[in-house]
Amino acid sequence: MFLAVNRAGLLDEIPYSMQSQKSKLYFDLFKSTTDLQRILIFLFWAVVNGSLMAKNGIVTTGESVKYIDQAILFVQSGRLSSSNFRLYFTEIGLLSLCIKLKLSFVFVVLLQLLFSLLSTFCLYNTLFYLFKAKNIAFTGAAILLLNLPYQEFNTFVQTESLFYSFTLILCCYILRMEIFSFKKLLTIILSLTVIIVTRPTGLLMLPPVFIYLFLIFARNLNGLYKIFILAFCALLFFYLLNSALGSGGGLDFMLPFRDERIICGVPSLPQFIDIKTSENGNSIYGLLYYATHNFSQFIRLVRLRTFAFFGLYRSYYSLAHNSFLIVYFNIIHLMAILGIFYWPKIQKLKLFFLLSFIFLTWVTVILTCDDWHNRFYLNISPYLILLSMAFVSKLIKKAGNA
Repeated sequence: MFLAVNRAGLLDEIPYSMQSQKSKLYFDLFKSTTDLQRILIFLFWAVVNGSLMAKNGIVTTGESVKYIDQAILFVQSGRLSSSNFRLYFTEIGLLSLCIKLKLSFVFVVLLQLLFSLLSTFCLYNTLFYLFKAKNIAFTGAAILLLNLPYQEFNTFVQTESLFYSFTLILCCYILRMEIFSFKKLLTIILSLTVIIVTRPTGLLMLPPVFIYLFLIFARNLNGLYKIFILAFCALLFFYLLNSALGSGGGLDFMLPFRDERIICGVPSLPQFIDIKTSENGNSIYGLLYYATHNFSQFIRLVRLRTFAFFGLYRSYYSLAHNSFLIVYFNIIHLMAILGIFYWPKIQKLKLFFLLSFIFLTWVTVILTCDDWHNRFYLNISPYLILLSMAFVSKLIKKAGNA
C-alpha cells in the first residue's frame, strides 16, 4: 500500500494497481496542454537570461571572490578557512571541480542556467496541476521570468542562483506529491541536504516541509509515534540551527543590533550602543535573550526591517530600478494577499506550507538584517507568485462567466 492525499486533503491508502492509473491520468493531464506554451516559456527564458548575460557577462567580482578563494584553498589543502563555509559548499565544490579539472567557470554558470530553466518549468507544471488551467500556469511562469533581479543571479558565480532553483524545485515536488513512499522520503531528505549545504538559510525549509508532510501523511499513526517523531524532528532542527548560528567565520549576530543595521553591512549609527546580551549571542538562546531584554529597540528594528524587506526600496538604487521593484512586487503582494482567501478552496495545508516558509524567512530578517540586494526576499518571490495565482484564477473565472 502507498499513502495518498485525496481532494479534501485527507489521507487515503491506495493499492499498487492504482499507481499506474494515477500516473497515466497525471501524464495525460499535462499531455493535453499545448507544446506552444512550453516553447514560448523557453524562448522567454532564453531572451531574459541571454540579455542579462550580455549585460553582465559572468560575474566573478564582489561576493563571488570569497567562494572562489575558498575553492582555491580547498583544492590546495583539502579544507575551508572556517566551518561556516560548509553551508555554502555546493558552489564552492563546483568551483573546486572547475579549478581541479582546469575548466572555465562558464561550466558553473551553465549549470546554474540549466537548473533555472528546470525550476521555471517546475513552476509551470505545478501551477497547471493546482489550477488545471494552462493560462494560469503560463502567466505564473512569465511573471517569474519578469523578475529580473531574481533571474540576474544566474550570471553570478555565487550561491543564490542554485539555491533559488533548488528550493523552488523541491517546493513544486512536494506540492504535487500525492503518493508518499520511502523512496520519495529519501528524495526529499537528499534534496534538503543539498539545499542546506548550498546556503545556510536552507535550514528554514525544514519546518515547513516536515510539518506539511506530517499533517498529511501521519494522520493514522499511533499517538506515541507522533509525539516521538515531533520531538525528534524539533530537537534535530534546533540543533542544526544552533550549530549554523555558531559556525564561526567571524559571524556576530549581535552586531546588527549594536549599530542598528537595517541593511546588512550598513550601520545606522556612527558607533556601537550598549545592549543587554547573553554570554553567547550566536545562538537561539542569545537571540531570544536580546529580544526580551531590549524589547523597545527590538520592536523598532522589526518595523524598520519589515519595511525594508517587503518595501524593497533602496536609497542607492536608481529611480528606474526602485520604480520597477515597487511596482512589480507590490502588484504581486496585492494579488498574493487577495489570493490567500481562495487558497483554502484548493487545499489549506498547501497554503500553510507556502506561508510558513515566507514567515520564517521574514523572521530571519528581523532577527538579523535585510540584504543589500534583496536576496532574502527574492528567495520567497516564487512562493508569493504561487499564492497570487489563486486570485488570478478567480479573476479569469469571473471574466469567463460574465
